[in-house]
Amino acid sequence: MGCGTAKPKSSLCRLVVHEGKVVLDLRQRYSGRGAYLCGRGCLRSAIKRKVFQRAFRNQVCSLEVETIEALLPIAGQQSVQ
Repeated sequence: MGCGTAKPKSSLCRLVVHEGKVVLDLRQRYSGRGAYLCGRGCLRSAIKRKVFQRAFRNQVCSLEVETIEALLPIAGQQSVQ
């Protein structure tokens, strides 16, 4: 979503809109449109390019960047296991 690099889906972190908020879908089980990040740099690039509204078709009410950024390393470890 942010950097545009093609990587295996299993190595990416999925984001979804859940109850109006963008959240990490660690188990990749939430229904709905998802967007994928490869890491913190990709998140920062996505924020800078303002792609969240477009990716989620204007369903985003709030974006808690600090929370998502803090969970990205955890999500990366879980996708490897």
